Amino acid sequence: MEYYASMRIFALIALLSAVSAVAQSPAQNPRPATLPAVVSPEVLSDHSVVFRLRAPKASEVTVSGDYGGQPGKMVKGEDGVWSFKTDPLPSDVYSYIFTVDGVRFPDPVNGWIKPGNPPVQSMFSVPGPESEVYERKPVPHGEVRVVYYASKTLGRERRMHIYLPPGYDSSKAHYPVTYLFHGGGEEDFGWEDIGRVNFALDNLIAQGKAKPMIVVMPSLYALGPPVPQGRSQDNDELFARDLAEDVLPYVESHYRTLPGAANRAMGGLGVGRGMLPDVVWPTLGKFGTVFFVSGGTDPDRFDALMKQYPGRFDDPANVKVIRFFLGDGRNDASMSASKKLGEEAAKRGYRVTTFATDGVHGWPSFRRCFVEWVQGAFR
Repeated sequence: MEYYASMRIFALIALLSAVSAVAQSPAQNPRPATLPAVVSPEVLSDHSVVFRLRAPKASEVTVSGDYGGQPGKMVKGEDGVWSFKTDPLPSDVYSYIFTVDGVRFPDPVNGWIKPGNPPVQSMFSVPGPESEVYERKPVPHGEVRVVYYASKTLGRERRMHIYLPPGYDSSKAHYPVTYLFHGGGEEDFGWEDIGRVNFALDNLIAQGKAKPMIVVMPSLYALGPPVPQGRSQDNDELFARDLAEDVLPYVESHYRTLPGAANRAMGGLGVGRGMLPDVVWPTLGKFGTVFFVSGGTDPDRFDALMKQYPGRFDDPANVKVIRFFLGDGRNDASMSASKKLGEEAAKRGYRVTTFATDGVHGWPSFRRCFVEWVQGAFR
């Protein structure tokens, strides 16, 4: 856990160093005291976005992000400010980063930072009806708690974030549980800090579009972070054990949960393209729904899992009760793996729902897939 805290400090130092490298000292480059402030990013009325960066001595500046497309080549103005304008963007929350003469750093005039491992990026929001589900609104709010539990599997204390729905403490109701996995660039805070899943659930529950539920967001790093080189398979197997033998029993003994696999869902992202299948196979039968947000399994990994867990995926008892949701971006490299898993599951009689966004591999697509999935969850 301390790894990402130290990485954030490292990233801030790197940012300050990078900006210092681009800018000149007052003695070298005296500037008028009335130099106008740089506005960046600027979201225009047509939902296009203008990025700006003052770097008068730079030779080449680009901007890239999860809003799609190739890195944009910024154009230098006479005032030393570089700029780039995107095409109109769908309403959502996006991240971006500048590259100045080979040095990458976030926008120095934008304080909204995307947490995670370096290189740290900046964030911005394009307002509109589609992104309102991620915004904090005057509705009853749930609560995200930081919880520590004793992992017998790993022999140490571990941390997870847990979302409790609005009214949990004042009610006696029992709730279904979703076990939601972060991606390779984040930790257990990812779906809250970047995915804004708590606000999305608050809003959808208030509108009657999602059932009240508990959402458990554990750390996928049984080893690390970072996972030592060559030990990703060990990490996946240890996490699957920790999930089944430590996380799940802890949640069900400390919170008011509904019993049985039908009231448990698991999925989300995963550290590396192969991790989620590595967790799904050994835990099949414990969860009634498995949902992938940008992922699946390629043919070689599928065959290896079928050999490692013979009969597990073909078990009629699992086929009868487990539902698969496969969400992905049409321009995401994982689309072929998603399609492969969907075909194999449907061939065996599993109920499979597919959903595709127009996005790339990034949080705008991840959020949309989650929102689509959660509206049909536990129904």
